[in-house]
Amino acid sequence: MKISPIIESDRLILRNFKEKDIDILYGYRNDKNCSKYQRWEDTSKEYLTNFIKEEKLKTLNNDSLQLAIAHKESDDLVGDIFISFKGNCITIGYTVDSKYHRKGYAYEMIKELISYLFDNFEGYEIVGLVHPDNEPSKRLLEKLSFDSEGYVEQLDSLVYCLESSR
Repeated sequence: MKISPIIESDRLILRNFKEKDIDILYGYRNDKNCSKYQRWEDTSKEYLTNFIKEEKLKTLNNDSLQLAIAHKESDDLVGDIFISFKGNCITIGYTVDSKYHRKGYAYEMIKELISYLFDNFEGYEIVGLVHPDNEPSKRLLEKLSFDSEGYVEQLDSLVYCLESSR
């Protein structure tokens, strides 16, 4: 199934990456306010250019993919969402450019993503992994009705789960 855009909200779209996203992606992937809770190994422009080339072709038929969160009107990149499928579990991760923090963008898009995933993947559970020090992300998932399952040392993350019978 083609997914560009897969989801629209009042202000945002979730779509495949485009080559034009490279400068904004490079900017926030190298911003300490965005990267302090992430585990990105390479944030060079060369790596991210190749990353975009690979990710822009993926669909929800892939085991994992990264999608761009963009402004609905301007199509400018705001952040990105990671989605991974394993068994009946969908793991999500997200990053929003620090200049868009505290504007409700992550909440708005993840809320729509949850509805989309539960509508299209019945019986699945959605999991979010959060760095233990990332208070805003913990609050976001709790606001979205995720339950904390506790800390998993192997992942160095808090695990939050949301089941489709919400």
